[in-house]
Amino acid sequence: MKLTIGSTIQKLRQNKGISIDQFANALGTMPDVVERWENNSSYPDITMLSPIARLLGTSLDALLMFETEISPDDVTNIYKVCAEKFETGDYDDALMVCENYLEAYPNSLFLKFRMGSLLQEYIQMADSEDQANEVLDRSISLLEASSVIDDLEVKQASLYVLSSLYTMREDYDKAIEVLNTLPKLSVNTDFMLSTIYSITGDSESAKIVEQESLFNNINNSIISLASMWGTSLKERELEFAMELAILQRKMITDYKLEGYLLGNNILMFADIYAVRKDVDRTLDYIEKYVDWALKHENSELDLSKNKFFYLVENLTPSMSFEYQRQNFISSVIKNSDYDLVKYTDRYKKIISKII
Repeated sequence: MKLTIGSTIQKLRQNKGISIDQFANALGTMPDVVERWENNSSYPDITMLSPIARLLGTSLDALLMFETEISPDDVTNIYKVCAEKFETGDYDDALMVCENYLEAYPNSLFLKFRMGSLLQEYIQMADSEDQANEVLDRSISLLEASSVIDDLEVKQASLYVLSSLYTMREDYDKAIEVLNTLPKLSVNTDFMLSTIYSITGDSESAKIVEQESLFNNINNSIISLASMWGTSLKERELEFAMELAILQRKMITDYKLEGYLLGNNILMFADIYAVRKDVDRTLDYIEKYVDWALKHENSELDLSKNKFFYLVENLTPSMSFEYQRQNFISSVIKNSDYDLVKYTDRYKKIISKII
């Protein structure tokens, strides 16, 4: 079902003889924003729905036309609105916006999946450990609910993210149980699909399948290398950890993904040198991370400009400077492995640029 709220706003506004400029001014927004609402290319923030209804002399239910179901495209748009709230607004306000959408469309399992996944992305930006645990629990509850969806792809994605969340909560038995329910496919249908598309002359579809397959494989490989690196670091197999970090760096740079993925890789090197108690090299990589974060204050994975993945649909939210700052705080400042450098003048100078 396609949301018609934009058409409803336009009809009621015109019936009242209110111009777009007058309407936008009354709501404290811009005319081009209202135009996007009315042509259904974007939706009002849910916190604005009540003011809009009052201005148009109608009820909130009438404005929403009692719609309780939404299409996948509508859910994706809501996801983007909420992600932007986390990036640019107050954390509590962003959580409230997410909950308002969930309350407005309580029957959408796909919305619960996207909101649960989104909350997982922003747990580390919570204002306190207690709030982080609350967001973690909320994310788990949403993904547990969405895991009963009929759509097999969404169901499996829900379970996969759930395994990560259970691990964060140190509920390892549940994480293992969930992962063991997921099928381990030995056949990649993408190869046959791209071949068939090529034979039938549909080169565009072939390219899309090929690029999506490559992107997913590269992304999974980068994640797997990070996981192997983490185990090696924990077991103090530092030479192998270094080898894994170097290999991951090469994949990131070869496939032109530095602006989005390089930060965590830099911290992998910093962690290794911190464990080795190499003060100078540890500080070198801490500084590299801070410089990278400052350079990529809104590090968005812009695949449209990547020659390998320009046809891949990017649903990954941009990571703001605040997100990178919180990552630095949790990974370095709160990490006891870095205690050896925390009293140096150079460390204090470096962190002054990001804290």
